[in-house]
Amino acid sequence: MKKIIGAATATVFGMGAFTTVATAETIVTADVLNVREKPTTESKVVKKVTEGEKLKVIHTEEGWSKIDLNGKEVFVSAEFTKDVYYVTANLLNVRSDASTESEILGRLKTNDVIESTHQVKDGWLQFEYKGKTAYVNVSFLSSTAPVEKKAEEKTKQVAKVQKTVKAKEEAKTQKVTKPKEEVKVQEVTKAKEEAKVQEVTKAKEETKVQEVVKSKEEVKVQEVAKAKEDVKAQEEAKAKEEAEAREIAKAKEEEKAQEIAKAKEEEKAQEIAKAKEEEKAQEIAKAKEEAKAREIAKAKEEEKAREIAKAREESKNNIQSAKRELTVVATAYTADPSENGTYGGRVLTAMGHDLTANPNMRIIAVDPKVIPLGSKVWVEGYGEAIAGDTGSAIKGNRIDVLMGSKSKAMNWGRQTVKVKIL
Repeated sequence: MKKIIGAATATVFGMGAFTTVATAETIVTADVLNVREKPTTESKVVKKVTEGEKLKVIHTEEGWSKIDLNGKEVFVSAEFTKDVYYVTANLLNVRSDASTESEILGRLKTNDVIESTHQVKDGWLQFEYKGKTAYVNVSFLSSTAPVEKKAEEKTKQVAKVQKTVKAKEEAKTQKVTKPKEEVKVQEVTKAKEEAKVQEVTKAKEETKVQEVVKSKEEVKVQEVAKAKEDVKAQEEAKAKEEAEAREIAKAKEEEKAQEIAKAKEEEKAQEIAKAKEEEKAQEIAKAKEEAKAREIAKAKEEEKAREIAKAREESKNNIQSAKRELTVVATAYTADPSENGTYGGRVLTAMGHDLTANPNMRIIAVDPKVIPLGSKVWVEGYGEAIAGDTGSAIKGNRIDVLMGSKSKAMNWGRQTVKVKIL
């Protein structure tokens, strides 16, 4: 079975005239192809050929192939034909470009078939190989499958050509490699000589340095020994003087220490007495402040209780007259102490809800004359809540809605919404 490689429409390049380096077998690819007297679609159709028929092509020019049909020269459109070549070499290199220096993409064997719609140029045929554009030398292609004997002869020719190419490549490689090796040897030799000179020079310098260092060290040792003796004598004399001075100082220090200890005891006694007096005064002041704070807290609680009672009373009086549904302006607020009054450090509603402990409660502040305090309500966009708080600025159809965070309060802002009293 022949292996078919590539596919495309074949045309042969030339300079005005058409030349063919390798003979190809041209086959019709259209179902029916018109054969015309002249290379134009306006000319007379003299015959029709069908798909798979083989044509004897004389040459191809400007998209038209001149063929020999029963001894008569006529024309067919080259677009609807393909050229078929057979590999005659045992192994034929498939290259990435039309050059023997280009990359080898693969190899074809004897009897492999190449189908191409491309042009033969400078002895190379372009075709598609494994999804890539590839080239083969047309010297090793034929229009018919080679027989065994011809294959052997072609193999010998290919071997001869390959041997010649290999010899040229080896000669070229040696020509490039030899100068490089000579340069490399010279560089290595020069490097070794320089290294040897550096080693000798370094050894001499190290010897000289060692002699100088040794001489300096001997002088230094003598100087150090003399200096140590002088230092020792001075230290002994100094030690005696310091011993005498310490004895004198010790006596003075003991005397001074006694005086200081006595003064400290007296000062400590005074501080203890003063501290006791201050502590007693602080306790008295603290007791007064606590008593005053309790009185203030009690007064505030009583006032708050009165307000709650009053609000509840107003809500009770108005509950019968309250509307079931109304439109109000709702403003968001939070349980932040900076926005509310505090009682005992806690933010409380008019009904006593602890918003410090429960900042996310569904609470609205209302005008008790409009929405009874304690009512369960539904606020558009807010949901069910308790009318559990009041405010000095909340009059008429105005309410405040409690939000769990400042960001939520900012998002709500002020809106006109509907309120249903449940």
